Amino acid sequence: MIFLNNVAKYFQGKALFEQLNLNVNRGDRVGIVGPNGAGKSTLLGIMEGTIEPDKGEVTVEKKISVGVLHQEILHGNEGPILEEVMNVSNNFREIKNRLREVEKAMSSVSSDSEDTEKFLEEHGRLLGEFEQLGGYSLEARATKTLQGLGFSADDWNRSWSEFSGGWRMRVALAKILLSEPDALLLDEPTNHLDLESLLWVERYLADFRGALVIVSHDRAFLNKLVDRIVEVDGSKVNSCTGNFDDYERSKETQQEILIAAYKNQQDKIKRIQKFIDQNRVKARTASRAQSRLKMLDKIEKIDLPARPKRVKFSFPQPQPSGRRVIEISNLVKKFGSKTVYKGFDYKVDRGEKIGLLGPNGAGKSTLLKIMAGVLTYDGGEVHYGHNVKVGYFAQHQSESLNSELTVLQEAYSVAPSITEQEVRNILGAFLFSGDDVFKKVKVLSGGEKSRLALTKILLSPPNFLLMDEPTNHLDIPSCEILEEGLKKFSGTIVLITHDRRLMNAVCTGIMEIHDGTGDFYPGNYDDYQFKKELMSKEITPPTVEPQLTNPAARTLQANPLNKEQRKDKKRKDAQARQALSKKIAPFKEQITQIEIDMGKKEARLKEIQELIADPKNYENKDTIMSLLTEEPTLSKEISALEEKWEQLHVELECLEAEFG
Repeated sequence: MIFLNNVAKYFQGKALFEQLNLNVNRGDRVGIVGPNGAGKSTLLGIMEGTIEPDKGEVTVEKKISVGVLHQEILHGNEGPILEEVMNVSNNFREIKNRLREVEKAMSSVSSDSEDTEKFLEEHGRLLGEFEQLGGYSLEARATKTLQGLGFSADDWNRSWSEFSGGWRMRVALAKILLSEPDALLLDEPTNHLDLESLLWVERYLADFRGALVIVSHDRAFLNKLVDRIVEVDGSKVNSCTGNFDDYERSKETQQEILIAAYKNQQDKIKRIQKFIDQNRVKARTASRAQSRLKMLDKIEKIDLPARPKRVKFSFPQPQPSGRRVIEISNLVKKFGSKTVYKGFDYKVDRGEKIGLLGPNGAGKSTLLKIMAGVLTYDGGEVHYGHNVKVGYFAQHQSESLNSELTVLQEAYSVAPSITEQEVRNILGAFLFSGDDVFKKVKVLSGGEKSRLALTKILLSPPNFLLMDEPTNHLDIPSCEILEEGLKKFSGTIVLITHDRRLMNAVCTGIMEIHDGTGDFYPGNYDDYQFKKELMSKEITPPTVEPQLTNPAARTLQANPLNKEQRKDKKRKDAQARQALSKKIAPFKEQITQIEIDMGKKEARLKEIQELIADPKNYENKDTIMSLLTEEPTLSKEISALEEKWEQLHVELECLEAEFG
């Protein structure tokens, strides 16, 4: 569908990527990853056709529709958002408008007018096209999509301009999803979604049958949806089969293999060079030394793999607070006629790391703001414990930065008592290194501003940290740095995030907010999900054998069968066994074939692993790279066969149980 051949793109004389070859076919599910500024959005723009490559060719199959979600805030029409979402294409909009015109014209002409037949014919044709485009079910699908993305029925008739940037993005996403294009290109689609909406989008995209290309820093999201990862980094583009976890494992293995190959080659070069140095001046061995010199020149040098820019870092540890950090009693909070909290009680103790979950509008951000002291409440009490120092990171914290200052000046403004080097060390942990610290804030990207806002909070470390979507606009390396820092942070944390990996790594408890109250679940996000699933399952009471109270029934049960009855029973049992054997034969054949296939693939996998482990193969880069590509693909095929094998066994057991 979309084909990129030897594509290159440069920015200010620097290559974002060169010799890029990438094909996206029907049903492909591709995740694009890489650090901020590497060129991920540029690559998406080239695929969309809005950015011209500096070299190479881009071919897009004719007559395919492509839906694109950009990172930047888009402009929309001023009508109701429901109407905006339903304008899924220019063609659909033209048909709908023309239908209205024809119906209006038909109402103004008499039935015997010569124009009536012409209007009827056009009206019938337009209705057919309208129906083919799903026009009759469009409104129902539009409302369902808006609900899935967190909009209430009261929102449907509000205009686009009444919503904040994040909600406008949701309108744009709803419109794109509803258009059901042949290919979806999504640039950070999860940035403006709460967890409930994210899970809805995840389920929707899992069922999407077209091509899917996603730029995202959400590792759990990528794991659920993609089967190929394209990494853009350092002017190079690498592709890996599998989801994000597969990519990380493959990348780590490749790094280890290439480092080992590099060291092996360096040892070989040193041995050859030593021979040359010792023998080039001796007449009888000079020719052999010259031969070794030619051998040395012909060796294809292995470049040491570039290490990702990571800084070992932990948050500056704050002064400890008292055991009870905050206690909320009988909280009441209203917005006009809407009551968000009425009699809400909550306590947080020192060292707890709590994730706030709940549907959109439940009051998660409201509660966080009340805890931070930046929002008043209408009743109840909020008490902080001894020596509690609050730090609050809001979703739009970056908007409070001074755009005219440099990165270093802005960071230093909150911590004048510590040295400049200490400030630069912490900035370095969030990937502001070298001359980056002298950039003006106004030229930073959204992700860079978020990292700077996080740095400012950490330079004056609180012991009670409140965070509202801290990973929005962060790339994956920055998310991992934040994750490591929060794991080691000795203070208390309450955070709202849609990043499930972050909650699994950090949280010691989950507070689910709903209907003005909250339910607490100890553990991380996976623990919470497990407990919710257990609670949702109905407990079936154990089956009790019915007691035979009828005397005749008891007599019948006690008396053995006579000879004819036994023969009849044997005949029926034999027929049942034959029927069962006929039913299960295909299953057994499939199971046998799968076991044969698995045996072959497992033998090949073992062979590959032995080849990878053999240092002799390091010298042949093509061989190693081929093996590294084949290994994860083979592992995935074996896993699929194992899953099919288990499924067949379950079906076989069900059949055998059915036949008694």
